[in-house]
Amino acid sequence: MTTARLEALQKLLAANPNNPMAHYGLANEYWKLADYQAVVRHLMAYLETGDDQGAGYRLLGQAYQRLGDIAAARAAWEQGQRAAERHGHPTMAAEIGELLADLET
Repeated sequence: MTTARLEALQKLLAANPNNPMAHYGLANEYWKLADYQAVVRHLMAYLETGDDQGAGYRLLGQAYQRLGDIAAARAAWEQGQRAAERHGHPTMAAEIGELLADLET
C-alpha cells in the first residue's frame, strides 16, 4: 500500500512541485518507512508553501528527534505549538507541549 501511495503522491508532486498536500502526504508515507531525512525534506517544502495548523510541525519535530537533532526538534515543536494556538487547536497545542516537556526530562 505504501509503495502505491508513494508513487501516486510523487506523480502529484511532479505535476506541481509546489503542491503542499503532496509534500505533506509524502512526509507521512516516508515516516512509515522510517526515512526521516525524506520526512524533513518534504515537511520543509510543505511548510514553505502555506500556514500549517501544527500537525506538520509536530511531525517535523518527531523526525528531527529520530535523527538526533534535539535543537531542531524543539524549534519545530515550539513553532507548532504557536501555530496550533493561533488556529484554535488547544488539544494539539497541549500535545506538542507534552513533547517539549519530555525533552526536559
